[in-house]
This record gives sequence, C-alpha cells and structure tokens, in this order.
Amino acid sequence: MNRFWLPVVLLVVLLLAGCAGGTASSEQDKGEGLAKEAAREAGAGEDIAAGKSAGAANSALEPIASSEQPATATGAGEEHAPGADEPAPKSTGLAERQVTLWVTRDYAFEQVYGGKAALIPDDSVMDIMQAGNLEVTTQYGGGFVESINGLASGYTGKDKETRDWFFYINGIIASVGAVDYRPAGGDVIWWDYHDWGRAIFTPALIGAFPEPFLGGYKGDNPGTLVLAAAGYEEQGNELAECLRHWGVENVEVRPYCREKVAHRDRITLVVGLWEQFADQRFWQGAQKNRQKTGLFVEFNRDYIAALNMSGEIVERHSEDAGAIVATGAGMGDPTPLWLVTGLDRAGLDGAVDIITGNPGAIKQRFGAVVAGGKVIGVPVAN
Repeated sequence: MNRFWLPVVLLVVLLLAGCAGGTASSEQDKGEGLAKEAAREAGAGEDIAAGKSAGAANSALEPIASSEQPATATGAGEEHAPGADEPAPKSTGLAERQVTLWVTRDYAFEQVYGGKAALIPDDSVMDIMQAGNLEVTTQYGGGFVESINGLASGYTGKDKETRDWFFYINGIIASVGAVDYRPAGGDVIWWDYHDWGRAIFTPALIGAFPEPFLGGYKGDNPGTLVLAAAGYEEQGNELAECLRHWGVENVEVRPYCREKVAHRDRITLVVGLWEQFADQRFWQGAQKNRQKTGLFVEFNRDYIAALNMSGEIVERHSEDAGAIVATGAGMGDPTPLWLVTGLDRAGLDGAVDIITGNPGAIKQRFGAVVAGGKVIGVPVAN
C-alpha cells in the first residue's frame, strides 16, 4: 500500500475496529448469513483496504522471548506433530503464566517462529513481541509492523502482491491493535504474513485448537454450542466430550438449527453431512463470499475440493472426504463458527477423528480437507 495513504487508512481502521464483533447488523438479511455479516465488517469499495489494514496494522509488532529454538518450516501437506509449543490446557498453573507465539507466512505454509513466552500481568501483545527473538521493524510510532525477519509489508514480489502481517488470538482475527490487546495466560498469539488481495478476511482459523473453545477472545468465552445434524448426534457428543477433555467448560449439544448458526450467541460447532446443509442460503452465501468468510474449501454434493489462495481448485475428492473449517462475522468475533462435515459418513467420521484423536494434524492450519486419512491444509500453496 502507498505509505502516503497508510496513516489515513489506519485511523479509519481503528474507528471501524471498535465496531467489530459477533452480532449481526440490523440490515442483515437472515438468509445471507455469514456473507452479510462479513460484508458489514469489510465494507465495500475502498473500505476493503481499511479492512485489510485492521488486520495488518493491528496485527503487527515484535517477537517474544522463549527458551525454545524457532521451529523448522513445515509444508502445507505435512502433518504437524504436537510439540512443546502446543497450546496447553488453561487449568495448568504454567499455562496461566505463559502464552504461545507462532509466526508463519503464506497462510501458514511455512513456520517462521514457534515458542512460549512468559506473561507479565498487563502485558500487551506488543509488549510480548518486543521481548524478543525476532528482527522486527515498525512504523508510525510503533503501531504498524513493517517487517518481521525481513518479511516486509507492501506490494512485494514479481506480481506486486499486497502482503501484510495479520494477527489472531486463539484463532480469531484481532479487532484491535497489538498495543491494545492484553492476552490471558494460555492464549495463542498467531501472526501470519500473506497476500490479502484475494482474501480480504480470514475471520477464524482452526489451527490453534483447542482454541478458541478454551480461552475465547478478549477474555470473553460465552460457552460452546455443538449443533448435530439428524443422524449424527453420536459425532456431536464425541466432539463435545473431546472439548471437555481439554478443559472446555459450558459445552452443550443440540439438534442442528439454522437460526442458531446465523444468530450465534456462543462459539458454535456444526457437525453433519454436507448434503444436509447444501441447500441452505446461509451456507451457499458463505461459499459465494469466500473473500470475506475465509473459506478455502469448495463444498459440492459430489465432491469436496481444497482451494489455493486464489480460490482455484487444487485437489478434488469425491468419496470418503471430509473437512474442518472455521469462519466468523468479521474481526474480533467472540462467537466464531466451526463446520465439521463430510460427503458421506466415512468422510465425516474421518474429520471428527482428526479433532478427537489427532488434533496435532490441524495445528497451524487455516482450514483442512480430510481424505483417505490425509490432512490437506488449506489454502493449498500455489
């Protein structure tokens, strides 16, 4: 972005960020669901740039002290094994005195840094970042991260892509700046450097599991509602028990209800076959507006496809396929929406089994397709 306009954009963003959240606009058409919610946050036309800057300028600052060495890079097709920087249940005393910091690039295709940091009372994300082990440059009084380890914001590369730093708390894109967010013990602070030109918003990510179910956002955890489609109550109960195992409190399982999805008052996890949701305008709208809902999976009655960051199909799976994705109503939504689904029972069970039995396989994923026992992180690298 032209640096002449950046201070103006940042000012607009900070004003907009105060309005971010999980409630629906009074003008929202109920049938359009997430598409309308995200559009409300993103605005239109030139407001798109402001939406981008809210994620970047509010997400960018400096790294953090840790006794661990930075993790090695991991490809998008590889499984992440649980390790020392895995999120820890917040019930442990150690977790209350630490946060997890991840720094990745290109939608988490490569990890730049991974570690723990001590949490001092009243520390901001900025304070934690400035403790540390990364080379960070800032602009505009320290409120905008210009670069981390040489990865700089702006129009970069041969294609002049619009790359910036974005940060997420417990898998939810931040609605305030790094100097204003005070994390809690056990929180996952996740920075990613990516092109935002073709995906303005990625409101929520799955790769910090068991967050956001455990810690929520900005100290607000309204509880978790698991909505199980007819015939898949067993899978809903399995997911609820898994969350309770991680220490998540206030988990309720109910039959699937579209109204509960479109007007959420809790963190919501939907489980069922895709064919049970395919005709609903809510889910159709979520797919048609991927730039704002951040869904890099294409759902069809005949296949589930993994997309790249341009929204193009890279892999298509027509049997025994499932998916795990998350989205939300723009920045700072305290009630994000997760979808665990499949083309058939085998595909759905495969996705459920990843969460309940091998959550390390979705670590640092924006979303995932599960096929033949393999986890394909999305978006897939170009």
